[in-house]
Amino acid sequence: MFYERFCALCAPMRVERITLDNLSRVIALFASNPDYFSCVQSHPVDADECKADITMLPPGKTLADKTYMLVSDEHGDLAVIDFVERYPDDMTGYLGFLIVSGNRRGHGAGTQLLSMIEQAASMCGLSRIELGCYETNTSGMAFWKGSGFSPIRNSKRETDGIVYTIVSMEKHIETEKVPE
Repeated sequence: MFYERFCALCAPMRVERITLDNLSRVIALFASNPDYFSCVQSHPVDADECKADITMLPPGKTLADKTYMLVSDEHGDLAVIDFVERYPDDMTGYLGFLIVSGNRRGHGAGTQLLSMIEQAASMCGLSRIELGCYETNTSGMAFWKGSGFSPIRNSKRETDGIVYTIVSMEKHIETEKVPE
């Protein structure tokens, strides 16, 4: 349901589910954003990691709950978004990724896409969005806080032998349930 709502809001942008067929474009978009990946791991993103992201799910969720998509416009690939409906509870959507192409950052694309994510989530009857941001991702932390997200807890994650702090954040949104 989220995917359909989001697609309708994005027109005329193109939204497509990420599959093995467009994975090379996702890898290229990630490679255009080395600042982000240098904050969260000590190696460049690789094809195996991107492939694993297609089916990576939180506990108790299925692929039917996950929307992993590539957004493009007339200038090319714009962003990768990973959204899980009704996680960690029935009123929450979990935003796993919102990564904007490196050459498109700082021009309002992330803010515009986040607004559409919030609107689509609201139309699905969700009242809250949660995400995790690496504490080392200072530009991401500033973006999320500036977009109205508030820290709710911290956790640790080890990647490449380095322990990172993940700041879980939330934002309450107005629910706008639309008939299916």
